[in-house]
Amino acid sequence: MRYYLDSSLFPNMWQQLREVISSGRRVYYFTRPWKWKEVRERFREDVKAMIGKVSKTDKGNAYLLWKVYQLSLIKNNTHRYFRLLNIVDVELRPLLMKETLLYKNLQRIRNASMAGVDVGSDVKILEKMTEDIKREIVDKAINIIPRFIDIAECLRLNIDDVNGLTGLAGLLIYNKSTSYQKSVKYLGLYKAKGRDGRKMKKYNCKARRYLIMLTNTILWKNGEYRPPRYRDFRKILKTVIETRKQTGLAGGAGV
Repeated sequence: MRYYLDSSLFPNMWQQLREVISSGRRVYYFTRPWKWKEVRERFREDVKAMIGKVSKTDKGNAYLLWKVYQLSLIKNNTHRYFRLLNIVDVELRPLLMKETLLYKNLQRIRNASMAGVDVGSDVKILEKMTEDIKREIVDKAINIIPRFIDIAECLRLNIDDVNGLTGLAGLLIYNKSTSYQKSVKYLGLYKAKGRDGRKMKKYNCKARRYLIMLTNTILWKNGEYRPPRYRDFRKILKTVIETRKQTGLAGGAGV
């Protein structure tokens, strides 16, 4: 049996997904959330005929998801719109989501402090929480991502490089492609030409953030204290992809 989900994977869903996947069922999620507006407009009349209204409802969303799936079957490109969730996703994605929330709160508190707001001990508390969740992510990645340490060693990272290892874990989870060119596009590592090109440029913000984290750590370890450039991102991305292939992770083994 297969289940198909939209891209709204909420924190309270992961325990249920763990149980479903552990029971042998296959779960896929929609990978292009930015297409929802286009999909809703395209099938607007179909949804109205199906449920009697066009406003957002669970039933309407399920119908739209089914329409996308049916069209992808006809065009033989289901892999472009739906991606299989595995136990590694279920274990690590909730931690990565928590880390992102903590990081955003920490940045907000730091900015408030810089503006002269008395934040008390909030900064230190959030710094400790953020560091703890990163270590939890690294420990979990070492245990459940096959050959994770081998990939880290190829990047010259050691167990104390918590930021870099967190970035590597996030990158492996959010970018599963073993194609370098597709990954460059997925992460937006190209210069869009013209104003319209920059406006229309779309990429996965989560995957890119963890690549930035990984790249910064590697640059700092090499004594390069500067903002990373596109060529730095592409170089490290290529190393990760080639190492995945060499260590037998191509094709989604484990991740």
